[in-house]
Order: sequence, then C-alpha cells, then structure tokens
Amino acid sequence: MTNVLVTRSMHDLATTYLASYGALLVNQARQWGHSVTDLYADAATNENFGREIEVNDLFIGFGHGRSDLFTGQELEVLLKDTVNADVMSDKDCYLASCQTGIKLGPAMVEKTCPRFFGYQGDWVFVYHPDYYAEGRILEDPYAKSFFDSVLTTGYAILLGKSFEEVYNETVDRYKYWWDWWLKQNDPMTDSILTWLNWNRQNFIAINAEPPETRVIGTPKLTIGAVALPLGAAALLLLLSRLEKKAKPI
Repeated sequence: MTNVLVTRSMHDLATTYLASYGALLVNQARQWGHSVTDLYADAATNENFGREIEVNDLFIGFGHGRSDLFTGQELEVLLKDTVNADVMSDKDCYLASCQTGIKLGPAMVEKTCPRFFGYQGDWVFVYHPDYYAEGRILEDPYAKSFFDSVLTTGYAILLGKSFEEVYNETVDRYKYWWDWWLKQNDPMTDSILTWLNWNRQNFIAINAEPPETRVIGTPKLTIGAVALPLGAAALLLLLSRLEKKAKPI
C-alpha cells in the first residue's frame, strides 16, 4: 500500500474536466488498497499541500502549470522549482499539467525526487461544449481519449510499474486512441489527432537512478498548426467552425 496525495483543483473548464477524471483515479487507487488524501477544489491550497506532502509517498497533481511551477485552486502555487522542489525528495511525482517537465520536474529530480512524469509542452484536449454545459463530462466523446491517456500514467504508477513501463504504457495508450480516431468519420477527427499526437510527443519521464539522471521523451517540440498559450493562462483555442473546442491545461 502507498500513501498517495492527490490535488484536484476545480475553478474553470479545464480543471473541471481534470477534477472529474481525477476522481476516477482516486476511487481506483482506494479500491487497490492505497491510502489516498484527496485535496479537491477549495482544499487544494498551498497550506494543505505543504502539510500533507510530508506524510505521503506519491504525489499526483491535476491542475494548471507552467515550466517552473504547478498550481492548485485558483492558481495558487503549490510547487515552484526555485522554492520548494525539495519537498518531493524520496517521493514519486506525476503532474497532469502543462509544461512542468521543462524546469519543475528536472528541479525536483535534482532534489532527489526518484521519478517524475509529466509534460514538457502545453497539454491540450478537445471537448464538446454540449456535454460540458449539461454536466456530462465523463460522457464527452471528444475528451475521453485525452483523459483516458492521462489516467493510464497514474494507474501504471499506482500498480507499481517500472519507470520504462509507465512511460511506454502512456505512449501506447495515446497510440491506441490515435489509431481509433483514424477510423472515425467525425468533423473533429483531424483536430483530435493533432492534439493526441502533440500530447504524446510532449510526455516525459525523468528519474534519478545512478549513475546519472535518465530522461525518456522527445526533446522539446515545435508544431506548425497553431501557437499554444501558457498552461496557467487557460486560454481557449477554437479549432473548428462547429465550435468544438480545444483546451490547454
């Protein structure tokens, strides 16, 4: 059994989706026998995080981020590379967030975080506004492939998979959904394929096993389709005249 700390901020569209899918991970972790502290919505504060991280072995964060930090409710900073990266010493970390694999993840591994999993670019998903408006987030057919891939990482960590297995299972899940959407006749297929591929290529794994730190993942990427906003800015990208939307975390 592992003592797991989860944060699930919920204060805008993107974090509402993240928190809803994050609840599936919390419930599954408990079914597998893990002890889970779930800092949800207003509980995802710096004060609560600082207290709870001391008594947990694994941190899984769902929320907005940027290259050097990760946030909780209302964008309150929970982790900053130059401030408190050392709190992750001897604790694995997975951040379902934008860009944290650029500076924050490496800084935590340098401070002896054993394994970090996250993204080195903006993490973007496509969603259907009707499902969001009706509160049927988990039924949204466009968002499912993105969040299922995100949960795959968390599940693999909770099951005790190796560093390489966690990375490979995540990448394989993105590939599964890529292949699935290739067969669909939907006006949003091209957009979904674009962002599934983007997220897959930006997924990164870093560990501190001797003799040196290992990084698995493609070096920081560029894409010619559109310019992506900062994760913490939560700007909306309109990718279709049908007003289906893509959202960065």
